[in-house]
Amino acid sequence: MATALNGLRVLELGSGAAVGIAGMVLAENGAEVVKIESPQGDRDRGRPGFAVWHRGKKSAVLDLADAGDRDRFLELARVADGVIEAFRPTTAARLGVDFETLRKLNDQLVYAAITGFGETGPWRNLPGYEQIVAAKSGRMTTYDGVRPGPVFTPVPIASYGTGMLAAVGLMAGIWARPRLGLGQRVHTSLMHALSVYDMTSGHGNRTNMPPEPGKVYGIMRVPFMTAPTKDGRFIQMCSRQAHHYRRWLTELGLEGLLDDPDLANAPDLWPSEDRLAATIEAIRNGMEQRTAEEWVETFSAKDIGGDPFLAPQEFLDHPQCTENRRRQEVVDPEMGPTVQIGPLGVYSDTPSVVGPPAPRLGEHTNKVLSSWASTPLRTPTADRADRTGDLPLADATILDVGYFYACPFAATLLAEAGARIIKVEPPSGDPGRRNWTTDYVKSHVGKESIVLDLKTPEGLDILNRLVDKADVFLHNFRPGTPERLGIDADSVMARNPRLLYVYASCFGSQGPWAHKAGFHSSPNAIAGAGVVESGDQNPPRNRTYGDPTAALATAAAIMAGVLACRHTGRGQKLETTMLTATAYAVAEWGIQHSGPEAPVVDSGQYGFHAYQQLYETSDGWLVLDVHQDRERQALGMVLGVELPELPSSELAAQLAKVFSSDSAEAWESRLLAVGVPAVQADRGDFLHNMLNENHMRTCGVAVEAEQHGLGSYWRAGPTMQFSSASTPLTPALPLGWATTKILGELGFSDEKITRLHDAGVTKPIGHGLPN
Repeated sequence: MATALNGLRVLELGSGAAVGIAGMVLAENGAEVVKIESPQGDRDRGRPGFAVWHRGKKSAVLDLADAGDRDRFLELARVADGVIEAFRPTTAARLGVDFETLRKLNDQLVYAAITGFGETGPWRNLPGYEQIVAAKSGRMTTYDGVRPGPVFTPVPIASYGTGMLAAVGLMAGIWARPRLGLGQRVHTSLMHALSVYDMTSGHGNRTNMPPEPGKVYGIMRVPFMTAPTKDGRFIQMCSRQAHHYRRWLTELGLEGLLDDPDLANAPDLWPSEDRLAATIEAIRNGMEQRTAEEWVETFSAKDIGGDPFLAPQEFLDHPQCTENRRRQEVVDPEMGPTVQIGPLGVYSDTPSVVGPPAPRLGEHTNKVLSSWASTPLRTPTADRADRTGDLPLADATILDVGYFYACPFAATLLAEAGARIIKVEPPSGDPGRRNWTTDYVKSHVGKESIVLDLKTPEGLDILNRLVDKADVFLHNFRPGTPERLGIDADSVMARNPRLLYVYASCFGSQGPWAHKAGFHSSPNAIAGAGVVESGDQNPPRNRTYGDPTAALATAAAIMAGVLACRHTGRGQKLETTMLTATAYAVAEWGIQHSGPEAPVVDSGQYGFHAYQQLYETSDGWLVLDVHQDRERQALGMVLGVELPELPSSELAAQLAKVFSSDSAEAWESRLLAVGVPAVQADRGDFLHNMLNENHMRTCGVAVEAEQHGLGSYWRAGPTMQFSSASTPLTPALPLGWATTKILGELGFSDEKITRLHDAGVTKPIGHGLPN
């Protein structure tokens, strides 16, 4: 069976979820991914997540500190297509396996480097562990918990995001190789990946702006409330859109609130804290009159935004998982029969194959060394001199017809790699421009906006002409809408049979909820993240990251799909779901098996266990994120004791007593100096730190840019850095800015363009054209 990346050979170096997820995306799409491990093995072996992150791969044991084994690795690198490496800066060079060394042996190699904090800046050499990155970014202080102080962050969204970005970058380099005739290096980091999850404040600072005088915000507390139900369960509400909000209050018997002149700006703005609190109480009382199942049935039938909270393992048994072919049975050599989250995307012609289980340590060493040795070396396929300075996707065109955030931002990520993104919008614009006035500044960066009324024959004809020249058609409309507009897969692919047609859905095209509108909070509840984030026995949390998580997954799935289309010469359909993307992020808790369960955050939301936990110091909070024996030994050395073999709770109590004796800053300095991963956890919040910390600006997580209407401001920088060229810091352009330009490219005369404008089929640019 043909898969997207058949014949691709990739070497994986390093430990952690980020490098594992990057390799997993490639492996399940047909690449031969060889995990290079030391004789001691990956530090994550034994964790439930290992069985998911490393399925479909091969394991070869090579000690890169040994000259002979390093030579063996270099022989593999001579014939590899790609390397994914997750070392601290300078480690790869010290071991002699860095890009500069390897490209002298194989100039067509695409090398994806992953770091924790980036390659420049004062934090570059800090341990790149999930909790260390979360603490330094301020993520632990962003959410309220069950007690004062920072909250432990269990779901590895930074590692997940980094894995997806590394996969996107590597596949983009593979796409460019026939044109450039050589490979290149791409870098991303956990800190760069975290910037994806800031949807607004880094791009207009909306959340830092006070509301209107005399008003209070109620967005998260009302339309996105976590509501208790009659049976003790919870519903994650997602009813901010006016029609959803109105239907919800009507169903609760509170429709009188809709006509109250004092609440004209609800649910976003409220006249006082007292009115907001009274409304919340009334809504919560109403929600407690029915069970969660009854509410879900009602919301589904009446198109009201609200979803049940499921545990990650429950999601694997839900029809929205099983009927969309995302449940995967895998027999693991260590854990026995398991059920895991299935493919990231469903392709019509080159389906993903999860393949064998995660390998035993060194299981394929001899086989890989012998089989790769017979592979002929490649020769360049293009004139390099003509193509230097190109971003890898400079010859790719994507039609972005989606709305809001998750779908459009997937295209934005590919714009970072050089793709031309033509954003097709209705005359009123993407609703994201209207409902979240600064979101579009982030999700539309690097795009050309063309206004087309697809309900007119002329508008559809123009879109079809764009389809003729495109590589990808991307949308997120619910089933039925594309057919009504004439942009369903059959119609679009009849115009361009080499096209990748992408439906970036929330729920998928099958199952009982396929017709439902999906929201940012939906996958948080349904795929299990809200339960994992909450802490043991606590109510689930709306700690949402559904839209960014889905965008990252869709970008990676698109890259595998377009590579397959180019390889086969045929187009195909691709479907991604927001639910699957979030299930990947919580895969360690989602796997069904009979072995040891994944760790659970304690009810106080301090951490997993004594070595991965928040501790209160004399003046603040410290997070410890210790994984390796040498780190534990160093911790004992600093404390002047041999750490006892005690139950985690007893050891944590002893450590808490010690850490309370000095400041968080003092402990951070003392512990990092000897290699113990520990940092202050309550210094600033996420929204401030990601843009204003010196490190963020030095390493490019935050960049200064110009934006019409905002002037010069700091925003999140490109998440990937390519050696072939730098991503330009282009602004988000106004609605319809490129309409006339693109129509001219299609051969329309000035007179015809004017007639289209006058008829309302298109829309000329209004005031405020950027200089």
